[in-house]
Amino acid sequence: MANSSKNRFWILFTTIILGVSIITVGGYLIWKETDKSVPIKSDPTEQKTVKPTLPRMANLPEKKAPIKPPPPPSYQPDAPAIEQARKSLREGITADDAVALAKSLPESPERADAAFLLLEYAADTGNAEAAEFVARYYDPTDETPSGTIRKNPEIAYEWYMKALVGGQKDVQKQLVKLRQWVEVQAKQGSKEARQLLQNWR
Repeated sequence: MANSSKNRFWILFTTIILGVSIITVGGYLIWKETDKSVPIKSDPTEQKTVKPTLPRMANLPEKKAPIKPPPPPSYQPDAPAIEQARKSLREGITADDAVALAKSLPESPERADAAFLLLEYAADTGNAEAAEFVARYYDPTDETPSGTIRKNPEIAYEWYMKALVGGQKDVQKQLVKLRQWVEVQAKQGSKEARQLLQNWR
């Protein structure tokens, strides 16, 4: 009986000691974590130069407008018009025939992207008419359906200039509209628009 009482006493004593130890260690760890946020007082005679961690507002770079990704296609990758365009390109279609095929594609969700494949190929070979069509895809002032091609005034300008050099005189009107649009963007703070105006010939 006395033995049993002694055992109970030691178990109770050990449990209390263990509990106190856990509470002490836990309290110490919590105190160390909260202590990090409290600044350490330094000697007032000691002078320290504190470097700013954040740049001043005057030194911040200009904010760029987020570029929207092209919309996802609303058609299957093997859609008929797309497949027809790819097949023609694989078979070595001429630039003039590529332009003619692009114009003749039937109306469908993928028509604009299929036509773009053909027109870009023709424009790359030096076809001025195709270059004008490609420019319209990128031109933010042009309302012709452009499929998943994202508008980009700089690329539009480059293709318009190639079309103009190739003899497409009617692109002058499109260039005037595009320049007006770019000037508005530049006034609104677009760095890209200002850069394009500087390079405008």
